[in-house]
Amino acid sequence: MHQTAKESEMNEQDFEKFIFITHKLFKAMMRDRGYYAQMRSKLSLSQLNLLDALADEGVLTISQIASYAGIAVPTATKMLKILESKDIVIRKKNINDARSWLIELTDYGLHLVKEQRNGLREIQYKHFSNLTPEQRVNFLNVLQQMSDTLIPWFDLDKS
Repeated sequence: MHQTAKESEMNEQDFEKFIFITHKLFKAMMRDRGYYAQMRSKLSLSQLNLLDALADEGVLTISQIASYAGIAVPTATKMLKILESKDIVIRKKNINDARSWLIELTDYGLHLVKEQRNGLREIQYKHFSNLTPEQRVNFLNVLQQMSDTLIPWFDLDKS
C-alpha cells in the first residue's frame, strides 16, 4: 500500500495523541449531552439519540432510527414504545410497507429535543467563545475536515 505525503509526515506519537484527545473530547461531549438530556428534557442519552434522528430527518421507520442511533432494531423498538407511552413520539402504519411502522415526533417530543439542544448550545457557546478568532477558524476547518471523512449514518447499511 502506497502512503500519501500526509501519511508519511505523520508519526505514531502524533497519531496516539490524536486518538487520546479525540477520545477525551468525545467523552466530554457525551457527558455534556447526557447531562443536558437529563436536566432539560428528563430523557436518557439513549432516548435522545433516537429522537435526534426524528428531529433531524423527520418521519422514519424504526430500522432507520436504529441505524441513525447506532443500535439494534429490537432495542430501538423497546425504547420507542416507552417514548410513545409518554406521548413523545407517535407510531403510524406505513402505507408503503404494511410490515413496518413510521415514527414521528409529537409537538411535546420536539419541545424536549429543542430544550436539550438549547442547553447544550449554551455550554458550547461558552467553550467556543474561549477560543481566539484564529483558533475558531482553525478548529472549524479541522472539525469540518474530520466530519467530511466520516461515513454518513444512512450509508452504514450499505457497507
